[in-house]
Amino acid sequence: MEQKNTHTIKSLNLEITENEYISIIWHGKSTERNPGNFLNPILSETLSRSTAEGKTIIMDFRELEFMNSSTVTPVAKMLEQGKKGSNSITVYYNKTKKWQELSFSALKIFETDDDRISVIGN
Repeated sequence: MEQKNTHTIKSLNLEITENEYISIIWHGKSTERNPGNFLNPILSETLSRSTAEGKTIIMDFRELEFMNSSTVTPVAKMLEQGKKGSNSITVYYNKTKKWQELSFSALKIFETDDDRISVIGN
């Protein structure tokens, strides 16, 4: 059974859908000075749920219009925690958007040889 939750702060909207995997679709703009206050609890809960239920996390940034550099930190923290654990996380971004290519290509350092953590531009 599919579960759907939406989390919004200003112009940023995270749509979380859970079925055979956990999907987080990012919409709008992330311009908060300290986005971790909003994002960390959501991403931490998603990571815990993924671990408990053995579900892959898909984070889709392709519809995101903008995110400041402060937003990268909570995302990187989640990828690092997932890499240390047994989580499987796939990040999708739009490589035709220059700002996304710059931000997300830097996150490729978290990729694992077994593809549990992967960052894919398309």
